[in-house]
Amino acid sequence: MNMNQHNQFWEFFNKTAAPELALREKTFRRIFQYLDLIDGPVIIVETGCARLKDNWAGDGQSTVMFDNYISFRDERSQVFSVDINPQNVSECKKLVSERTVVTNDDSVHFLTPLSRNLENNKQFISLLYLDSFDLDTDYWFQSAAHHLKELTAVMRCIDNKTLVVVDDCPLHASFVPTEKDQIAFVGNPSVGGKGRLVSEFANAVGAKLEFAEYQAGWTGF
Repeated sequence: MNMNQHNQFWEFFNKTAAPELALREKTFRRIFQYLDLIDGPVIIVETGCARLKDNWAGDGQSTVMFDNYISFRDERSQVFSVDINPQNVSECKKLVSERTVVTNDDSVHFLTPLSRNLENNKQFISLLYLDSFDLDTDYWFQSAAHHLKELTAVMRCIDNKTLVVVDDCPLHASFVPTEKDQIAFVGNPSVGGKGRLVSEFANAVGAKLEFAEYQAGWTGF
């Protein structure tokens, strides 16, 4: 690990990214702190790429941050990003280095051969970041189902240390009105939005919930 470049990344994150990330600031910080604990090369796989320069609060600029992060890691570290929109891919390529491979494709179609290649090379994904499908808060199922498909497409190269993160996961809870315009929650809040089905799967297989805010992350799949 190049400590000088490592410090440069955190200076970039703290001064440039963090003040603009709004709801995603705390969880992106957790993501990079987790990656810092991994020895050797880091493999980041992302669905849905950065679409517009400096759109921090809107998109999160994840691809830009991931590209910046691997610049100080082992030279075998790499980012693979996929987006179904060719214009998004074209714009994203202008924002990142050649160490980040940005591909125009359907994410599930892309992830299947990528995971086979990683498996053949005995490589595991360090971070799987799922953000390829815009959230419709009134009809969350379509995006949540797509992200569950993405997760299953790469299960062959996920181990118990892989951090799986889904964007746009506002918590949801059931409640009933009570007296004096108050509410009473029925059960505890749980991961909603685009991560709802991944969360149900994670609970079923005993994965560990690392954080649940606007983004949710798990290890131990």
